[in-house]
Amino acid sequence: MTSCAPSASEFAFTTVPTCSDASEAKVRATVGQLISRILPKKISNERRRDFRYPYPHLIYLTPVDAAGQALNDLSTVVVGKNITERGIDFFHRDPLPYRRVILTLESEDGARASVVTDLLWTRFTRHGWYDNGGRFLHILAQNGPS
Repeated sequence: MTSCAPSASEFAFTTVPTCSDASEAKVRATVGQLISRILPKKISNERRRDFRYPYPHLIYLTPVDAAGQALNDLSTVVVGKNITERGIDFFHRDPLPYRRVILTLESEDGARASVVTDLLWTRFTRHGWYDNGGRFLHILAQNGPS
């Protein structure tokens, strides 16, 4: 039986670029496309700046060190909670000691995007998990159906 999980080499990253206005526009467009594939109908009555969609999917997380180097050997899987065009929150079993990470998001039809994310907050839940949230900065890789 073949594995559906991507190999480590598919998510090997090098230096992570810094943020710009152009990269924010690309992030919003790419993540917006992934959201529309997952949840094509928008639900109204959201009072936040951006509408949050449920994102109960597994996400590949690759930490990024202070020099901007991806720490591929420390990649792990986290559990998605909510997503917007600008950011995401997810659950992780252990505290994350990194400020920047690369999150690889997938839709059910195979579209995938790897997004540099600035982690802005974390909360310990009463169930023993950490709820983490961050803002998308850059798209690194994108593939699958378009």
